[in-house]
Amino acid sequence: MSSAMSFAQTGQLSPISNGMDASYHGADQSCCSSSSASASASPDLAHSVASLASIGHWGMGHDSHHGSAGHGHHHELSWDPDSEDNMLPLPIPKPLNDNDFCIDHIKEAPASALPNSDGSMPDQSKTKRPRGRPRKHPIAPVVPANKVTKGRSKTGCLTCRKRRKKCDEAKPRCMNCEKNAVVCEGYPEKQIWKSGRERAEEERLKSHSLPPITMQPLFHGLDTVEDRIFWKHYNEHLSTVLTVEGEHKNAFKDMMVPIAVKHQGFMHSILSLASKHIDYDTLYGLNVLKNNPSTSVHKLHERSMYHHNQARQKFYEDVEVSDAQDKLRVSARYGQMLCFLLQALAEGNPRGEHRLHLSAYKSLISSSPPEDSAFFSFIAEFFQYHIFADELIHSLSTLHHRAIPNDANHTPAIHPPRLLGVADGLLEYLPQITMIRNTIRHNIVTQVDPVVDYVSFYRAAEIDAAIKDWTPHWPRGDNRDRVGLLYKHMMWIYLVRTVYPPTPSAPLPPTNSSALPFSTLSNVRHGGTGAAGVTTPPMLASPSCTSSRKLEGTDYGMGSVPLLSTASSLRAQSPPPSRKPPQHDPRITLAVQESLGIMESFRPSDPCQTLLLLPCFIIATACFTTAHQDRVRTALKTVKGYTGLRNADRTLEVLEHVWQLMESGDWAAVWDWPRVAQGLGLDFIPA
Repeated sequence: MSSAMSFAQTGQLSPISNGMDASYHGADQSCCSSSSASASASPDLAHSVASLASIGHWGMGHDSHHGSAGHGHHHELSWDPDSEDNMLPLPIPKPLNDNDFCIDHIKEAPASALPNSDGSMPDQSKTKRPRGRPRKHPIAPVVPANKVTKGRSKTGCLTCRKRRKKCDEAKPRCMNCEKNAVVCEGYPEKQIWKSGRERAEEERLKSHSLPPITMQPLFHGLDTVEDRIFWKHYNEHLSTVLTVEGEHKNAFKDMMVPIAVKHQGFMHSILSLASKHIDYDTLYGLNVLKNNPSTSVHKLHERSMYHHNQARQKFYEDVEVSDAQDKLRVSARYGQMLCFLLQALAEGNPRGEHRLHLSAYKSLISSSPPEDSAFFSFIAEFFQYHIFADELIHSLSTLHHRAIPNDANHTPAIHPPRLLGVADGLLEYLPQITMIRNTIRHNIVTQVDPVVDYVSFYRAAEIDAAIKDWTPHWPRGDNRDRVGLLYKHMMWIYLVRTVYPPTPSAPLPPTNSSALPFSTLSNVRHGGTGAAGVTTPPMLASPSCTSSRKLEGTDYGMGSVPLLSTASSLRAQSPPPSRKPPQHDPRITLAVQESLGIMESFRPSDPCQTLLLLPCFIIATACFTTAHQDRVRTALKTVKGYTGLRNADRTLEVLEHVWQLMESGDWAAVWDWPRVAQGLGLDFIPA
């Protein structure tokens, strides 16, 4: 269609709608078609049509000027709307007559805009900025409620996200990485949000999908965290403080551990002992809890009770079997008894439970001793040491005419010795002195004159000579050589205090603890506070038998024993309070002074602290001055801090009451300190 017809029909003159972009294959044909169309349409448009035809001829002539149009070739005519050279002057149409114009022929122009230079259509959604100055407070555009604001895309490849480039998200590698010749790291795994219940269910399914396995413990009994705590405490701490030998000769590890890993009952006994030894109120116990946050004191106590019950059960089962040919079972039986004895010391048991294990050892060692000579030597020395020390408190329960114990007849030749006083024979004199003391006590109660007879003096003189001739035989540099001197002083003080009892004017009370008149024995050190928490006045009068009510006779095994009168006239005969007894021997004070100096010469971490509780107790019964008593308290605190055995607390409890009796001047009760312990209901080994 020609431009004239287009304008006549559409009422617009546009490069798009008038067919100017059509192709022409020849100037002559184009002119003919244009002229004929114009003529047929309207004579008034002839000039416009002729102008358009001349434009075509101008374009062809322009091309022919540069090309070969003169040779008769056909050239293609194309119109570029963006080219400045092709900007054609639009013809001014003549006004139409009213008869030729019809309003129905006018149509609305299409909304499409001119194409861009590259052929693409412009973005019609962009709105122009309104003219004029921008508002100081612009009006916020109304955004529909359902419109979602797009954020940064998080689905691009990892490389583009690191480089902060826009990713086209092509798979498997984006084109941006390919174009920039970088390695595309791919796309992150799509995370699907799941609730906590769904995640827990997935974890449960994963755990059930794995085949179940059971990790068996390396040793029987080491099943839990608490068991490993007890095992570590025994190997690294407890076994060290129980011996003087050191790490290179520690029988508690070298001999006992190999047996325990093969015997369940023995392993339970070791773990029970270790659990009872830990004090969770000390710095050491607090560090144990701090280093093991997965456990608690309650769990540790529960596991301790479990091992205690299992150890007893296994021990009774082995006793019922009584197979003397089973070397492992026999050795484990002795090892368990040793652990039971140490556990009573570690707990500070005041009910005499240790004596059950000492009695079991005496009956078993004579019938079926261990075949291993080294283990036999270690067990015998340890038990014999505590049998000798048990005589200090247990002497009231024995008959005064009892023969000297012959437990040493079953003691093998101990080599090498570990403790002091057993292999060298020094502590064998301790029960002999105790027998002399029992005889003198009986003579005081029965008012026999003289209290110390010729036989007792003669025997005491022999013991005194043997003690003075005794010499320790430890290698040079071994601290046990100094401990040996302390033991010599201990034995001599015990002997002298035994053969020099208080005067007969103040007889001792009977041995029946239920009839003891010592109201002061229930008082607690320094405060006068009873066991039930009732405060009592400080002791001013002597609690000896001279101020006690008359009791019925008590049988020592020697017939009826007349008891004491409580006449008020005897109260005036009691000596006035004094720091030292009337028959005080200054040699005792000198021996006490030298002994305290030896005890204070050991460092708190010295292994010899294990051997100092026994001499500390005996020497403290002869400390008549406050200064000496304070030094003994410090020594006992050091021993308790090193060994961790709570029987040191029971020892100090008895000594505090003995020192109170010294303040009141009751020298008869001071001399008979085993009765003080019995009156307090304390039955323990001060070693």
